[in-house]
Amino acid sequence: MVIDARRDHSIRIPRPDLTLRLGTPNACNQCHADKSAQWASDSLQKWYSHTPEGFQHYAETFHAAAENAPGAERALGELAANPEQPAIARATAVSRRAGYAPSATEPAVRGAAIDQSALMRRAAAAALSNCDPQGSAATLGSLLVDPVTSVRIETAEVLAPLDARAADPRLAADLEHATQVYVAAQELNADRPESHLDLALLFAKRKDVDEAEAQLQDALSLDPTFVPAAVNLADLYRSLGREPDGEATLRAALQRSPSHPALLYALGLAMARQGQHAKALNLLATAAGGDPRNARYAYVYAVALHDAGQTSAAIDTLERSIKSHPYDRDSLATLVIYLDQTRNRGKDLLYARRLLQLEPDNQGLRRMLDEPVDSEKSSSK
Repeated sequence: MVIDARRDHSIRIPRPDLTLRLGTPNACNQCHADKSAQWASDSLQKWYSHTPEGFQHYAETFHAAAENAPGAERALGELAANPEQPAIARATAVSRRAGYAPSATEPAVRGAAIDQSALMRRAAAAALSNCDPQGSAATLGSLLVDPVTSVRIETAEVLAPLDARAADPRLAADLEHATQVYVAAQELNADRPESHLDLALLFAKRKDVDEAEAQLQDALSLDPTFVPAAVNLADLYRSLGREPDGEATLRAALQRSPSHPALLYALGLAMARQGQHAKALNLLATAAGGDPRNARYAYVYAVALHDAGQTSAAIDTLERSIKSHPYDRDSLATLVIYLDQTRNRGKDLLYARRLLQLEPDNQGLRRMLDEPVDSEKSSSK
């Protein structure tokens, strides 16, 4: 193994200041559980006259990425390019860029694809998991024959939707071989439902829906309580126009896990597609309440409330969610629209300014913020 300055098997240098800012744990309060993080931070300041930093300098970056905060994408790129940081941290930064759908030609991604660390090369593939595989092939093609198996199979999964008929024959052959290695790796753990789920997702990307369905059914036969398989099988049925089968799958899963938010959310969407809006609203409300950490659940529930004519309740739902997810883009954009509809000029500008931090090139937002405030349209809510 390679030893680097991560202190993997030791007590980390205490950073109660990060506990206060980011909520991370620290060694001081692990023992002094009756004391606050502020007490620990003040004590360190008193003893050393400064805050000990240690070797880790990426907590803020990953926290910003988790929050989708302004500047997070830039910070991830800087961490990925910092050779003084451990490869595992740099690779994590590269893979987290997937949420921003980076270009395959970006220096951070191209550099990771040829990095000496296998962790970085694998992360290059993960970074392009939400991008067009056709555009990613030139950057990732060489990784299909990487000497490290985990790199090859990660790349095979990312490039799975690639049309082999339109691809270069050599690339198509390399992809097929790497895909077979991926399948073999999953079949080693065929007694686990997770492996069948992974295979189902792979076959779905390759548009082999029959095999995807079979793998998901195998996963549920191994563990009928495995919620991800039920949700994905229902979604597969939806894509095939088999809505009743999808609903039946979700209801069967709910018999075993009656309060699972993911199942309630998926069934709520199914009810909405079938025009059963009252049932959908109740299910979406329960899902959002059952998992407040998931901003998507609150957002979809708010949209359903608005569509049902309950705009005030929709605004309240979004505002509560944004307190925990201050930079959720969909929630912010929708909240700005709903507040503008209710002529709440003060609040809509507040959230529009925050949204502009995420979308600085959004000219519609800039025009909105430049408009003079009409006192007759303003609200004192």
